[in-house]
Amino acid sequence: MVGISPASMDLDVVDTNNIITGDSSGDDVSRAYYKLKEAIGMYEAIHGALPQDLHGSLALDCGSAPGGWTKYLIEHFGCKQVYSIDPGELSPSVMKLKETMHMQMKIQYALPKLLEDEAVASDGGGVKLWVSDMCLHNMAEQVELLLLAKEEGVLAPNAFFVLTLKCVVGHSKLAYDAQVKKVVDKFFMDANLDCVETFHLFSNRSGER
Repeated sequence: MVGISPASMDLDVVDTNNIITGDSSGDDVSRAYYKLKEAIGMYEAIHGALPQDLHGSLALDCGSAPGGWTKYLIEHFGCKQVYSIDPGELSPSVMKLKETMHMQMKIQYALPKLLEDEAVASDGGGVKLWVSDMCLHNMAEQVELLLLAKEEGVLAPNAFFVLTLKCVVGHSKLAYDAQVKKVVDKFFMDANLDCVETFHLFSNRSGER
């Protein structure tokens, strides 16, 4: 889960606003790519490398367009399949990756279809990596959708997740902290979690919190 915490100047921060790439949507792909890279890197700096069984696993990228997080999951974790879920279009550079399965719909409609997928439904299957950078009016919906996927059997046991919690109500750090704390506290009450860390990410658009 990604939220806000005291910032450290020792972090490896990438200014993604100035990255130049080869295709027309490349800036957005690269910016998103480095956001997930930063989140994973900060978590591993505290807890060490993520379990090896995440590599080569099934992953799901919720709200994926234009595809930066999908690309990172494929390149960093070598995921055999990434269910890249978004009503919007993916960048051609992401669509051409053989591991990308674009489900051009909202996550609520995708979940039943995923249960029909043999890779998800088989014993020992399920999504081991769930990431979501959706822009939602209510940040608690990020958690609710993840819990829904767990209840319906889409997630594998001990799945790893990254969720962005975006502040859309209030503009102060105090208001943001209070919203995030409320969501995280409820998450602990509603789910059997081993660990949750919240971080303030720097790899965002100019003006994003």
